[in-house]
Order: sequence, then C-alpha cells, then structure tokens
Amino acid sequence: FILGDHLTLTLPFLAPLFLLWEDVRMLLIFQAVWISASLIAIFKLVLLRKFSSLAALALGFVYSLFYGIQFLVFFDFHPVVIGVGLLPWLAYFLESKQKRLFWLMLILLLLTQENMGLALSSLGLLYLFKQGYRTTAIACVVGGIAASLLAAKIIALFSPVGFQYAPQLTLHPILFIQQLFDSTEKQQVWLYSFAWFSFLPLLSPGAILAVTLDLAQYFTTGPEFARMWSPFMHHRAILAPYLLLGTLDALSWLKTKKINPQTVSLILVFGVLVQQLIFHFPLNKLSKPAYWQTEPWMKDNKQLMENIPPDARIATQQSLIPHLSHRKEIYLAWPRVHDFPSKSCGQVSCWWLDFDSKAQWLFIDTHPNQWITQLLETNEHVTSALTNMEREGKIK
Repeated sequence: FILGDHLTLTLPFLAPLFLLWEDVRMLLIFQAVWISASLIAIFKLVLLRKFSSLAALALGFVYSLFYGIQFLVFFDFHPVVIGVGLLPWLAYFLESKQKRLFWLMLILLLLTQENMGLALSSLGLLYLFKQGYRTTAIACVVGGIAASLLAAKIIALFSPVGFQYAPQLTLHPILFIQQLFDSTEKQQVWLYSFAWFSFLPLLSPGAILAVTLDLAQYFTTGPEFARMWSPFMHHRAILAPYLLLGTLDALSWLKTKKINPQTVSLILVFGVLVQQLIFHFPLNKLSKPAYWQTEPWMKDNKQLMENIPPDARIATQQSLIPHLSHRKEIYLAWPRVHDFPSKSCGQVSCWWLDFDSKAQWLFIDTHPNQWITQLLETNEHVTSALTNMEREGKIK
C-alpha cells in the first residue's frame, strides 16, 4: 500500500492533468513546468531583498540549473518535486507578509511527503538568524519536526515493517559529524552543493544548519539505504532553495562591505557553467548523440507491449509500469529470496519474483546494466529468479 512507503497526499491533486492528456508522460510535463514556475518566486524574492533585476535573473539561472534539480528531472517523476517548487513560494509569501498564501503553501508542503516537515524545519533555521522572523522560524522548526514524526507514525500503520526510513541518530557529536562525511558519495554531495553557489552559503549559518538537517535524515540511515546518499538522485533537489536563500544572506553581507552583488551574481553564473562542463551533469546528455538513439531493447519492449492483449492482467518490473499504466489490472513484480527444501536452484535459498496471483502475463526486460530502481534488484538476481521460476513451472 503506497501510504506505507511515503505519505504523498498531494498526488491526487494532479489527477485533473490527465483530462488534458491521458498519458503518464503528463507527469513529466508537470514536473518541468512546476520547477520552472518556482523561478517566479525566486525572481520576486531577490527583488524583495533589494537586489537588481539582473542579479535576480542570474540567481534564477543558477538555481534552475542546480545539479540536484537536474538529477531530479533526469531521474523520473517524483513527489519531492512538489516540495521543491513550494519552498520558494513559501519563503516569498513569508517575506512579503502574505499570510493566507503562506499558510496555503505550508499546508500543501506538509501534505506532499512525510519528510517535508523537516523541509519546513530547515527553512525555519534559515530565518532563525533574521530579525523580525524568529518567532515564525521557531514555530516552523518545532512544528516541522512534529509533523514529520506524526507522518512517520501514520506510515508505520500502513506498512508491515513499520517506518523503514528512520535515521539511526547518535548523540555523540563527533560520531554524528563522521556519519555526515564517511563516504565518497556524501563528500561529493557537500562539495557539489556548496560549490554550485560558489561557497557563498557558507557565510550563512542558517543555510549551513538547513543543509545539515536535510542531509542528516539520509546520511544517518543504515547501509541498506546507501542509495539515498548519492548526489545523483532526486533527493538532492530540495537543497536548492536553502542554498539560494543562504546566497542571498551572503550577498546582503557583502553589500555592506561595498562589494557589488550584481557582479558576484554574474560570477556565480560563470562558476555554474564551468562546473557543468567539468562534472558532466545531466544537461550535458542532451548534446550526446547516444542520448537520442533508440536502442534495440527499447524496440523489443514496445513490440511486446503491442502484442500483449489490451485486457490482459500483467505483472511487470517497476520501470515498465508507467508504460503499461492505462491497463485495468497491472501488478508489480518484486524480486525476493525464497526457501525451497527441494533445492530446485541447487541450494535452499533461491531468487524468485513475487506478484499478484491474478496476473496472467509476466513482462520482464532482461537487457543488461539496468539501474536498481528499474528492477528493484540486480540484473543477475532477476535473471536467476526467471530461471528458477521457469524450472519450477511457474512461468513458461
């Protein structure tokens, strides 16, 4: 049950989009438009902070190309994009004193996913250091943490294993800091995140605390969730609003030192272009001919989809479900290890694919080098599962 994984309560609001185009790719269009629309809030917020329009355009450019946002768009559709798009508006409505719209954005944010309470807390940490906002900031920090804890409890009610993403926190300060930096991927996240804004957010204590709080929920989980440490996933997109606000704080301080914020903003644009060139983030893929090629396995999958009867009940892997999402009955095929006393695979424990017994067809793509998010296991284990199931007569 989906609410036993993530508490994504704003997804039903996207249903009317399918009246415009009844295709799952509508979600990808929404994602791009939603992220782009948040740039309006960024632009208005920069102007509200008394910076020039050129600085606002430059910072909007830097924000929109943030490496985490690039990987979010490249990865697939994910509900976290809703939260990323809401945070700039939340900050703008807070600073422009539009209370009703601020509360609307806050409620939508908390409904988006269970960890958006922590996102609200991170935003509160940024305003904790700004005069005139401290009471609101404290309320956001405390209320956000409470909201995420409540959401985790609700998820546990719908999940047979409880809330599985709970961090393994330690109260020892040195060990806690070590957890934040004890792998190459974690170190890359810190580097890419602050380097994208030319390390200016390091001048903002609120930004440092906001980023630390956000990353701590991922970096203190066990090794079974090591995929969430990666800089190359959708998780990092949420850092963009915090780092942008930290950059604005830094520019305000530099302004008091007679350093032109407009010039600094243009330097940030140059830095982003250099990093894009050096680190080959997803936007670079658009210039690669291989990105646009239709590979043989894609043609095979398309042909198979066309040949399966439209009323057939299908079980398939995670990455193919969107392509078959308009069928009436479709089920997820999930790799599992089962014990067989007969030792049908040469040992007691064998790989197997679990899926609903009502499924008539099993559709699995066996081309090599698929991501774990496509099959939910390694290629080798899924291939082994298919072999075992065929040997036992479960599939033919």
